[in-house]
Amino acid sequence: MNKARKREILEITAGVILLSLGFYFFLLPLGLVIGGVMGISVILRDVIPVSLFMFSANVLLLIIGWIFLGRNFFIKTIFATLLSPSIIAILEFTVPSDFFMRHMTESPLLIGALFGGLFIGFGLGIVVRNNATTGGMDIVQRIMNKYLNIPFSTAMYVTDGIVIFIAMLINFQLGLYAVGSMIIGAILVDRLAIEGKAGYTIFIVTDNPELVQQKIYEKIDRGVTKVKVVGGYSKQDKEMVICTVDRRELYYFKIVIKEADPKAFTFVTKTKEALGQGFSREDVS
Repeated sequence: MNKARKREILEITAGVILLSLGFYFFLLPLGLVIGGVMGISVILRDVIPVSLFMFSANVLLLIIGWIFLGRNFFIKTIFATLLSPSIIAILEFTVPSDFFMRHMTESPLLIGALFGGLFIGFGLGIVVRNNATTGGMDIVQRIMNKYLNIPFSTAMYVTDGIVIFIAMLINFQLGLYAVGSMIIGAILVDRLAIEGKAGYTIFIVTDNPELVQQKIYEKIDRGVTKVKVVGGYSKQDKEMVICTVDRRELYYFKIVIKEADPKAFTFVTKTKEALGQGFSREDVS
């Protein structure tokens, strides 16, 4: 197993642990239904143990995921899918779910919704960032994303929203807090899973492309692409240097351009997702 795969497994494990802790210690004791299989398990907790329901539902949906998303997805997903209910089961036998919340005397619902959303958002975001899923409704959301081209966060709102709506019919106030928690979680998932891979692409039209390229190599160690362009007003042939950097490198890049060619015409665009050498983990040996 190479270094990249080990890191991937560790991050998926950490993500599942985070979201499981957030659910068990902040949402479950207050009866907050954030959506998905976890949310349904809260609604049915008086009928069937939470971990048992999660395990049964996740196995069923895992099989559906194999059918629609393929064998590779199944293999990569089965670990996280079974890990979450296993963690919940261990916690059920060792620590009461209200271990923390019973000490909250002021605004317990606000605290539970906030921290539950933060833990689940961070955890699920890390898992999705590694192209895995915790199972359950995540599989349904992946199918919606693949076959209907629905953004992952939108799919979350739809599926989780249906579950929360049912919960609101049972207890309207708890449902409102759950909505807030769901929104926090969805925002964090987007930030970690998508914007976490984002970068900035700089386009430089310059008379000194070789010098600009050399400075980029020396100062930032990023690759570049050069394109032949023609000035619309001057009609002169020029070269445009294109380079994608991450957020931390953008400030230094501006300094590099100023040193190499202060007269260069430069514009910067935010890149939604950057993959490849220097941005993805596949290049890590």
